[in-house]
Amino acid sequence: MFRRLSSSLPRDPEFPADLEKLGYAINEKDQIRSIANPEQEFHFFISKNERVREVQREAMDTCIRRELATRFKAAGLDTTRLPLGSGPTDPHVPILTSTNLATAKRIILYFGESMQDLGIFAYRIVGQESIASGSALNLIQDIQSSKDGADTAIIIANTGQLLWNRRNQRALTMTSWNGLPRKTGVSGPVRIDAIKNHIPGNEGVKEHVASVFAAVEKLARDDVAVDIIGIGEGAEEAVEYMDQNWERWEGKVRAVCVGMGFVWSVGDQVQNRRFRDFWSRRSRAYLIHNEPVETPLNGRAQLGCNCFSSGEATFTESIMPRAYKSMLAFFQMVNDIPGYFEAEVEPQGDDSSRYVNWEEGVRSGVRAESPAAA
Repeated sequence: MFRRLSSSLPRDPEFPADLEKLGYAINEKDQIRSIANPEQEFHFFISKNERVREVQREAMDTCIRRELATRFKAAGLDTTRLPLGSGPTDPHVPILTSTNLATAKRIILYFGESMQDLGIFAYRIVGQESIASGSALNLIQDIQSSKDGADTAIIIANTGQLLWNRRNQRALTMTSWNGLPRKTGVSGPVRIDAIKNHIPGNEGVKEHVASVFAAVEKLARDDVAVDIIGIGEGAEEAVEYMDQNWERWEGKVRAVCVGMGFVWSVGDQVQNRRFRDFWSRRSRAYLIHNEPVETPLNGRAQLGCNCFSSGEATFTESIMPRAYKSMLAFFQMVNDIPGYFEAEVEPQGDDSSRYVNWEEGVRSGVRAESPAAA
């Protein structure tokens, strides 16, 4: 029997987490482009070797995260560690909180998708359009520059970085975990320990959502008003948490917007009658669809609230960059009009009905691709 020593196997590829050394720069349009070819976006398929592509992508994503960390700090957002009271070397998940959190009269709370890094909406938008548009930067700027911006705090939850890397003492997404150095270029990924590599009270998206809501109760004013945005799995878990804890949040949560790549049944998802009534009057769902943003869509029968096109035809992660301005306008309308509630809207056009008339699996909550993207 023969075996190859690890020393004879190909080395794990390495790429520097340095934008210039990777061959890229940020141009005047806030776009990441090749230095050699200023029109070229990040080139992912540099090799047929999947491991090479994976490691290069993680190096680029590290550069983006570092750039955004600097910009978030400059925008007045602090990093808050959960569980509260955790030290920098303790297992923790970072979230972003604005410096006025303790005094703000209103909070806009964002729960994103479970595969994204903190403050990132969609890496594909970062790479194709700009760093600000693919991240929370534009959202933060628009909130802060609004007429109520001085009294509005921002919380960006972190539903993706829930794995704790003990060697580097930081929280990672599964994508970053797979990008960690390996013994050889053909070795398997670093093993995840069920206890040591998870963060107490934030083991999954469900637990993290509950942890963030608990932090709001401790860090914000008792009379604060809360507007909530949820995308994908972040939306599911936030809605489920509110449904189960509505007695604690009924007087605080003012409005909810969700971005969904699939449709679930409100009858299965929402059991609390008082929350269901609130949901029907103070919530909006933005769905995968190629109609312009805010085009009314058929979907209220399943979701229990008014449904609108997000203006994004393919990817759930891209809903937020396309539709966040509409969400903020809805929140402002609710804030400005005492007793406001949504009247039921009529969907426009025959195409809008296709979204909720898929196979039975979609109606039961199974994820599926949008007909518009098929």
